[in-house]
Amino acid sequence: MVTRGSVRRKSKEVFQKVIELRKHGYSYTEIKKKTGIAKSTINNWLAFAGLTLSKEHLEIQNKKRVENHVLGTIASKITRAKHRTEDVDQFIQKHKSNLEDPLFIAGIMLYEAEGSKGESNGFSNSDFRLINMFIKFLDKYIGKKLNLTYRLYIHDSRKDDLQKILNFWSKKISIKSNQIKVSWKHNIVTKQRENKDYVGQFEVRVKEITHFTSKILAISDIILSEYTRS
Repeated sequence: MVTRGSVRRKSKEVFQKVIELRKHGYSYTEIKKKTGIAKSTINNWLAFAGLTLSKEHLEIQNKKRVENHVLGTIASKITRAKHRTEDVDQFIQKHKSNLEDPLFIAGIMLYEAEGSKGESNGFSNSDFRLINMFIKFLDKYIGKKLNLTYRLYIHDSRKDDLQKILNFWSKKISIKSNQIKVSWKHNIVTKQRENKDYVGQFEVRVKEITHFTSKILAISDIILSEYTRS
């Protein structure tokens, strides 16, 4: 049993520290780390002082947890930003020697013009020649064994021609037609899209390459800086 006398015999200074820590919302585990006092003793002392988990202290503790979570989230964002910067810088250093290579410049500019600026890492176009050029750019400068996915965006009015269109892209891109996923567009058809030779918008997505878009756009900024009017 805890009494005033037993507290004095233990250590009034440590007892007061435990009380103060609890008042500031520290958990039993946190108090133990800071004082070295066993949780059972902490519990007895707090019960003696009337500072067990009251509604007030639960709110304090919850607020403290929220604050720690916010701080942890901010720290994680800073760490991720640092890793992205380092990754992009390494990519720039690796490819500085390719800034005079026509295919390298073409691939970067294709993505600048028609690539996704989010995290999907997708390049799309209706011209198979540009799709092929982008794939060759990827093979030469990013990696031979990339995980690429392919998607066709086509208006639903062309459903009857789907297999013919898939065969077209399969032949032009040298992939199997069953590798191509299809997304149907339902917007109002314009006269241009009524053209029977229209084969939709084809997209190539690059998978499992960290910060791919950031890397490509960083190189693009370097190239474009040479031609931007001051």
